[in-house]
Amino acid sequence: MDVIVAGCLSLAILSLGLAIRRGPTKSGNRHRLIPRLTAHYHRRLAEARIAGNPRTYVAMALLAPVGLFLVGWQQSPVLAVLAGAAGLLLPRLYLAWLVHAQSRRSEAEAPRLLQALLSGLTAGSTYLDALRQARLTCTDPWIREDLDFVIQRFMLDVPLHESLQAVGARVVTRNLGLIWETLMICAANHIPTQAARTLFFELSSTVQFDVQLANEVRARSSGQRAQIWLLAVIVPGMYLYLRLMSPQLLSVLDETMVGQYILIPLAATLEVLGIVLSFRIARFEA
Repeated sequence: MDVIVAGCLSLAILSLGLAIRRGPTKSGNRHRLIPRLTAHYHRRLAEARIAGNPRTYVAMALLAPVGLFLVGWQQSPVLAVLAGAAGLLLPRLYLAWLVHAQSRRSEAEAPRLLQALLSGLTAGSTYLDALRQARLTCTDPWIREDLDFVIQRFMLDVPLHESLQAVGARVVTRNLGLIWETLMICAANHIPTQAARTLFFELSSTVQFDVQLANEVRARSSGQRAQIWLLAVIVPGMYLYLRLMSPQLLSVLDETMVGQYILIPLAATLEVLGIVLSFRIARFEA
C-alpha cells in the first residue's frame, strides 16, 4: 500500500512539474500554473456568460481530484481511482449546472420580454424602440446583455437581423429562441410593425401555454425528485451508520480483496448510475 501511495504522489508531482515546464512563454518569463488556469477558466466562464469567480473554479479543479482520491483511498484503491476521475469531471459539471440554472432563469423571463416587445409594437414604435423598451423592463442579466448587444451593433450600422441571428444562435431554451427567431424574421423581411404585432400576439399565447405547462410539470415532479434524493441518501447513510456503530460487520469489505476491489467500487458505481438515470427519467423539458 505504501509503495502504491508513494508512486501515485510521485506521478502527481511529476505531472505538475511537466505542466508548469511546458507552459507557453511570451516575454521570456514562464507563467505559473495557477495564473494560466485562472485565465483559461475566466475565458470559459465568459463564454458561458457567467459572472463567476475563476479562482473558485481553479480551486475546485485542483482540489476536487486530490480530495476525492484521498477519500476513496480510505476504502479501496479502485474506488480512489474512480473518485479521482470523478473529481476531474466535477468542475465541468459545476459549470454545466451554472449554465443550466441561468438558462432556466432567463427562460422564466421570456414572457416579460415578449410583453414588453408587444407593448412597444402596439404603441407604433419601431423595432429598435421596442427593443429599447424591453431593455428597460427586463431584469435578467443574459437578456439585458443580448439586448445591449443588438442595440449597440445597430448603432454601428450593423443590420438588425444579423445581430438578432447572432443572439438567437446562442440561446438554448425554447421560448427565448422563438422570440429571437420571430424578431429576426420580421427584421430581415422588413415586415411592418403592425403586422409583426399580430405575429407576436400569437406567439404570446404559445409562450404562456409553455410556461404554464412547465410550471405544472415541475410542481408534479417535485415530489418525485425529492424521493430520488431520499433514496440516494439512504444507502450511504446506512453504510456510515454501520461503520460507526458496528465496524466488525463490514470487515469483509475492509479485509478482503473482493471487498476492496470489487464490492465497494461496484456499490459506488451503481449508486451514481442510479441517481443519474433516475433524474433523466424524471426530467421533462417543456
